[in-house]
Amino acid sequence: MYRKKTRGWSQHLDFMLIDVLSLEIAFFLGAGLSFGWDQLRVNFFAITLAVNIAVLNLAIMITSNAYEGVIRRNLFNEFLKTSRSAIYVSSATLFFIGLTYTGQRENIYRMLMLSIILYFAICLPACELWKRYLRRRLQIKNHTGMLIIARTDRLRDVIPELQEHNYQEYRFVGVALSDKEPDIDKADEILRELETEQLGRLEVVTVRENLIAYLSYHWVDEIYMDIPIGEDLPVDLINEIMDMGITVHSAIPRMEELQARHKNIEWICSKATITTSLGYVSGRDLFLKRIIDILGGVVGCICTGIIFLIAGPIIYLTSPGPIFFKQRRVGENGRTFMMYKFRTMVPDAEQRKKEVAQAAGQADALMFKMEHDPRIIGQRQLPDGRWKRGIGGWMRDLSLDEFPQFINVLRGDMSLVGTRPPTVEEWMRYKPSYRVRMSTKPGITGLWQVSGRSQIRDFDQVVQLDREYIENWSLLLDFRILLKTIQVVIERKGAM
Repeated sequence: MYRKKTRGWSQHLDFMLIDVLSLEIAFFLGAGLSFGWDQLRVNFFAITLAVNIAVLNLAIMITSNAYEGVIRRNLFNEFLKTSRSAIYVSSATLFFIGLTYTGQRENIYRMLMLSIILYFAICLPACELWKRYLRRRLQIKNHTGMLIIARTDRLRDVIPELQEHNYQEYRFVGVALSDKEPDIDKADEILRELETEQLGRLEVVTVRENLIAYLSYHWVDEIYMDIPIGEDLPVDLINEIMDMGITVHSAIPRMEELQARHKNIEWICSKATITTSLGYVSGRDLFLKRIIDILGGVVGCICTGIIFLIAGPIIYLTSPGPIFFKQRRVGENGRTFMMYKFRTMVPDAEQRKKEVAQAAGQADALMFKMEHDPRIIGQRQLPDGRWKRGIGGWMRDLSLDEFPQFINVLRGDMSLVGTRPPTVEEWMRYKPSYRVRMSTKPGITGLWQVSGRSQIRDFDQVVQLDREYIENWSLLLDFRILLKTIQVVIERKGAM
């Protein structure tokens, strides 16, 4: 019976356990050295903090998939991984301490510093020793024996790729030639060329005509079958092999030519399909992203209320009219929604947009941005040529006008991080390749905004940045963009 290999974070529970135990041991040693061992036994805060640190560390490892490819990592990469974990955990711990503890802060900081040093001293050697044990165990045990079925002219492509991406998971027992008229001598010559010191040289053990007879007298756990382009799947042969209890992996031809970053085999309506997409998100990550959006949306709406109390009357007195501006935008996969902002332009700004865009030479621009837009509330040019900035300009400069979009985040129309939603007019003028921007939920901020904001005028560059975000999406990337957004807003880079 074929046992599917474990994938994802659960594949590395052993390393995660080592990590958590190392951090807890380091924490208690640091706390004992800082507060004294007698106090530690009765210090309820220290015990609470230890539990929170363990849960937090586990959550960080799961969400960031910290131990992906751990067996292949060298000591330097392991050090980088441990450094990131230490930074995340210590930052969150300091935040927790700031909210809940008002005692001996000097001892707390000393405890954290000692704990981080001890964490490195314990976790790095422990992980390295466990990796060495696993590598030795993989070498010693009789792991899965795999027979490769391929055509002679495909050996130079198939063998190196299989060997490169196999880390002692399979023991290749030989090659079966699938040619109608196999040339064993030529195949042996190719296999000699492909011989490596680590894996040795594979040999031709049989041909397709004698495959069933070979399998009847030789033990093979699984078979990798390369299907050349233009050839049909040999269903009868596969069924015959499976009847013997042997698992068959059939390579899908031309799969590597698909430009999609993510390729998966799925069953859709009882049919085996190849699912290709630029980006991929698991149900777990989607759930966590939504939870973060809700928490951020609640905080953002509170801030919106405070800004409204201060800026609302000023907007109304400076430019009588509605305080909020709403506009229909295009969201994920073409779904439209009403987006909210604080009004920073005159009430008839939308009617004047075409006139202003033509005057600025941007009549055909897919993303209209103007440094000194005369429609902005309070913006006017002085006799000496300088521009006077009003309430509208200051709010846009500090991105305060964007805060009502937290309402859209709570409603689920938008996310904290994503791509910027276009207007319906802009969407209708998109080229097919531009529509990739809307294959994900739009966000208040995104990779484009933190890479230059309004300084980026080339729309193709905007699309490329959005595509890069979609292809490389992760919760960690969202977190980095949020931090970068705060920096960009504070420094007021590229705002208009």
